[in-house]
Amino acid sequence: DMQVKINNVDMTPYIANEGLQYSRNDIDGPNAGRAMDGTMYRDRVTTKDKWTVTCKPLTTSECSIVLNAIYPEYVSVEINPHPLTGQSHSFEAYSNNVPAQYLIKKGDKEYWTGISFPLIER
Repeated sequence: DMQVKINNVDMTPYIANEGLQYSRNDIDGPNAGRAMDGTMYRDRVTTKDKWTVTCKPLTTSECSIVLNAIYPEYVSVEINPHPLTGQSHSFEAYSNNVPAQYLIKKGDKEYWTGISFPLIER
């Protein structure tokens, strides 16, 4: 089963269905670009993972767990399995621009929605 941990906190229960998206980002060097004849030359230096995590509606206490886990400047992330290798993959990442929108109060619980954040490999 898919598992996502941030700073050793299991985020899996908070992720919405279809709420985890992977993107490989190529980092090109200074020699990348198009020549005068239009030919593209790559100068890939490395690749970095970017994961976009979208949460299901969360109670205030669940929201606090998620937002506090990604609050530090850098966090440790473990994704299992990684779609490229099928194996567990750990990396250091940062996150930014994290929205949370108040949804509703039901009984004694308040719910938040719209929580989505990137995990960008350092």
